[in-house]
Amino acid sequence: MTLQSLLHINNIYIFCILSFVLLIVYGLSKKAIRKSRMANNQKRSMVSKLKFLIIITLIILILTLWATELYQFIISIAAIGAAIAITTKEVFLCFGGGFYRAFAYPFTIGDRIEVNNVRGDVVDIGLLGTQILEVGPKDLTHQYTGRTVTIPNSIFLTNYVLNESETGKSEKDYALHVFIVPIKNDIHWAEHKNFLLNAAKEVCNEHVDAAKDYFKRLAKKRQVDMPLIEPRITIKFHTPEVLNLIVRVTIPVARKGLIEQEIINKYLEKSYHE
Repeated sequence: MTLQSLLHINNIYIFCILSFVLLIVYGLSKKAIRKSRMANNQKRSMVSKLKFLIIITLIILILTLWATELYQFIISIAAIGAAIAITTKEVFLCFGGGFYRAFAYPFTIGDRIEVNNVRGDVVDIGLLGTQILEVGPKDLTHQYTGRTVTIPNSIFLTNYVLNESETGKSEKDYALHVFIVPIKNDIHWAEHKNFLLNAAKEVCNEHVDAAKDYFKRLAKKRQVDMPLIEPRITIKFHTPEVLNLIVRVTIPVARKGLIEQEIINKYLEKSYHE
């Protein structure tokens, strides 16, 4: 398709003549409407409809005169656009994910997050990717694996983000921490539950008052109910032979892993010495 074929001289003459005729018709009709006895709102409505009709007629005229050329031009533009979209799709998605993170603010540097089965501490946030220090494996421990993972920001558009540091942004803040201790489903289950609860109370007792003050301020700020601070244990069946003791404690954000290990060690000491 060339510019000469698009702007064929005969088509231009026809378009100009018909456009001139349409403009004359529009002007005369508009003058007649204004001189009529219709109400002012009806006059405005009729003029608006007439203008819309003239525009539609001009568009149809253009499509009729240059249908083939316009079709070829649109196909060419569509092909170029599709090629660009395919080759730059991931880049645009990464930019979109970066804007989503900036405005939705699901996490910030220093937070411990989990996304698409990758868990770790955020150390750098870029326009195309986010870098984290991996913690794991999975949620089994709170220790670094020694690996750095770079996540493309596009993943935030299609996956939910778990933020383990949402309630705590500094080492002095507190968080509700949950972990599971499996036991045999036998006649000694109640003893094991008491051993584990006592171990949790012994370890977390020193943090109760400070945690109450922290969550009291947080509940007032966010207009929510204050959670229970004292250690709690919930029992769930894992299998008919195994019970899961789900422990929930309130501890400093920076010491989650250390305190969890301390509670488990004390529980094992109590259960084996009794």
